[in-house]
Amino acid sequence: MTAEELFKEKEYLVIAAIKQRFGSITRARQIAEMNNMELDDLMQVGRMHLWACCMKHDAERAETFNAYVMKGMKWAMSDELHMKGTPFKVSRKVSHEEKNQINIHSIDFHQDEETVNGFYAVSPINVEEEALLSVEFEEVTSVLEEREKLIILHVGEGYTEREIAVKLGMGRSTVNTK
Repeated sequence: MTAEELFKEKEYLVIAAIKQRFGSITRARQIAEMNNMELDDLMQVGRMHLWACCMKHDAERAETFNAYVMKGMKWAMSDELHMKGTPFKVSRKVSHEEKNQINIHSIDFHQDEETVNGFYAVSPINVEEEALLSVEFEEVTSVLEEREKLIILHVGEGYTEREIAVKLGMGRSTVNTK
């Protein structure tokens, strides 16, 4: 049997693998859409895996061919969803809800008053909130001396009083009182 004939005979395995992996075609479609894909993309991955298996088919292992293809096909579909279903790579341990909480901010590169390319940065930081906090911090610290500002910044970075004292060349008690 040629690879083409085997492929046509076993093409039903693609739908079977989708049903086994996702429960139903409808659920597979929903999962694909949640990952910026279509059901056809998953089916294509399944067909590609089936074709690769048909190309290296060993007639002596005909009894285990279906199970071998199904196992690899389900893995390939899951891998496709994870690796190509998101615009950026995220750990497999991150849930779908956590992926949706990640903020994506556009960074535009301007050249001669035109946007050249749209770049994207992934950030868990709420930029608007951070900007407001920065302005508030500047207002509060504007009445302080420069050394006092440095002490506050170092405390915020996690330095101990002793480390700050050594770094700024003053006694620990001075750091504590300022």
